[in-house]
Amino acid sequence: MGNATITPSIPIILASASKIRSKILQKTGMEFSVIISDIDEDKLKENMIKKSIPEMAIILASEKALNVSKTNPNSYVIGADQICNLNNNIFSKPDTMDKAIEQLKKLSGKTHKQTSGISLYFNSKLIWSGYEEAELTMYELNEKEIIKYLKIDKPFNSCGSYKYESLGINLFSKVTGNNETIQGLPIIELLKQLRKNKVYSINNM
Repeated sequence: MGNATITPSIPIILASASKIRSKILQKTGMEFSVIISDIDEDKLKENMIKKSIPEMAIILASEKALNVSKTNPNSYVIGADQICNLNNNIFSKPDTMDKAIEQLKKLSGKTHKQTSGISLYFNSKLIWSGYEEAELTMYELNEKEIIKYLKIDKPFNSCGSYKYESLGINLFSKVTGNNETIQGLPIIELLKQLRKNKVYSINNM
């Protein structure tokens, strides 16, 4: 996919519909394919009320990877999930302008977290899973600024109601963590695990 320059020794599948995750993986030069999982996230979340946010992110990432791995043998399958949260209150994808306005009003002037879970499966077996977190402090925004931003960037399919990879970066006064973690795919740790499992090396370039 994309301008791949690295051919892995074993096929790699990204089990995600996220264009941003695909772009992050493309930047590595890795050859991979995309197969979207069809898990019921809402049903899974109902059974995870007592789980911590990192645990939730890892479980959702793992279920996505496992779902695709079951029907795609002899491939390494990457699953990922991201949870935006403020004081353990989860901010899901807003879908509508009204919900997005509400979310940004709550995040305005505060520091929240983006928790990215990631999982790697091979032949329906868990190879590795983990998570990374980033902290983002948002400027104090008035309603006019919020509406102006939302009309331009239209982040209605982004948890937290902003696109950090786009104009959303202008909303923050301080950020701690990797850009890829904020965007939903902790790429450095993923590449480390792929190398560890001899899926690829610099010699594959």
